[in-house]
Amino acid sequence: MKKSILISLGLILLLSCQESKKTQLIEAELVVQKILDLPKLQWIYHPELNKRLPVKVLETELINKNLNLKKFGQSVKIMSKFQLEKEGIKDFLIFNKLKIKTDTTDFELLYKIEGVGSAGRLVKENEEWIVLDYSVWEN
Repeated sequence: MKKSILISLGLILLLSCQESKKTQLIEAELVVQKILDLPKLQWIYHPELNKRLPVKVLETELINKNLNLKKFGQSVKIMSKFQLEKEGIKDFLIFNKLKIKTDTTDFELLYKIEGVGSAGRLVKENEEWIVLDYSVWEN
């Protein structure tokens, strides 16, 4: 009897952790997509240049290959530092900061090839992420 209770508790904990990771993945996907679509950032991607598509993002703990992100009708390519270096890719976004909390997200990103950075905050209202404010700067 004790063994089956322990197994049941272990299974509950495992399922709870899996559900938590699934929720984290969904939230990260929603937030990152919202950031990629910020109106003041659209010019940096240069979709008119074939070599710039698909948009590429450096892989991080939160931004991994399991995210389903789209930009200009194509899947965003999430790549490790090793892959980017190996392929000689210079046009990729770097999320220096991405702190997703229950109802707020702070972010900072760089797009070195354009010398552009952006930072801002999103808030969650009625289960939807809304851009509170953000800025874009050029070096």
